[in-house]
Amino acid sequence: MGAFEISEDNLEEFTEILGEDIIDDMNRDFFRGYGTRDDAGNINGALIYEVKGLDDDDQDTVSRILFVKSDTAEGHADLHEIYQEEGVKDEDITKSFYEFEDEEMAGSCEKVGFSKESKESEIVRLTLKDALEFDFVNKVKKVPDYIDTLDSLSVTQFRSAIKNCVFNGQNGILDDLSSLTMGWYDTAISSCTITDDEVNGLFLIRTTPSGIVIPVLLYASGADNVKNLALMIANSIKEAEKKYSPDTVIEVHRARKASAALIKKLMPGIKGKSAFFGERTE
Repeated sequence: MGAFEISEDNLEEFTEILGEDIIDDMNRDFFRGYGTRDDAGNINGALIYEVKGLDDDDQDTVSRILFVKSDTAEGHADLHEIYQEEGVKDEDITKSFYEFEDEEMAGSCEKVGFSKESKESEIVRLTLKDALEFDFVNKVKKVPDYIDTLDSLSVTQFRSAIKNCVFNGQNGILDDLSSLTMGWYDTAISSCTITDDEVNGLFLIRTTPSGIVIPVLLYASGADNVKNLALMIANSIKEAEKKYSPDTVIEVHRARKASAALIKKLMPGIKGKSAFFGERTE
């Protein structure tokens, strides 16, 4: 029946195939998608991607494909065709890339010109119980008073802190950092540092609708910034213990070199699953 754009009007129809976390992300800036139906009119395929670099004149616009699945080979072909003919052209995308743990999704992309290689995932998953056992967390017996949870901030303080992050080129894993509200984050376990009434550190955490905890931004400025990074992480882990069960999954993204180095230092021995990576010049 051909592929079509996913919009506000039909988004709920995709809940079963996409899951609640991707459905939630589709309400954010820069997330796009296409779908297919079978002959009976039921949803049987989807391709979801995030456009990166739209707000940066000095950066090429690229696309990260997050999900691609269909019941049929024809459906896969239709999804990739509309992605190239509408998504890539409309957004002036110069390169598309993916990281999937699902080999079928990687194979779908490989068939339309993407490269494909297998290596350790840039995503590391651990449980809250694992995090509570880290040495650096247990060494913190009392969190300093200048470190608090995000829900202690006013909206004005929060917006000012976000503006400062964006100004300094710090957006974590979020291209849409400047447009997300304070309520989008898990304010009870996200942390901040406040010195002389100024917010000079943020550890922002998102808890998805399915209950996965995802750190999305870690930033601190000033003379004690390195120490404060570790203290904010420890504070958030301790706060999470009050709110969530020990088996709660924490999903850490380490695509950036700085975050990968910090994770290696603070969480030695933690590895990602095997995943498939690929890209295509558009």
